Amino acid sequence: MVSLGTTLKERGAMELGQIVLHASRFFSGMSTEFLGESRDALRKVVAADATLLDDAERATVSDVVRQLDKAFGER
Repeated sequence: MVSLGTTLKERGAMELGQIVLHASRFFSGMSTEFLGESRDALRKVVAADATLLDDAERATVSDVVRQLDKAFGER
């Protein structure tokens, strides 16, 4: 999350990068809170301008969102 947030900020998506970095701060709290915040932030990344990430990066983020959706759906 920190790496992605930094990458987004370096590519000019300051607000989106900050959203992702904010979600990463929940790591030390409850795992469900961290995962929920991460899922919300990553959904915003997927919905953002497609040129911010290359195809491999976008596929990785989309895969993580699918995994989080599945994990929350099974609870």
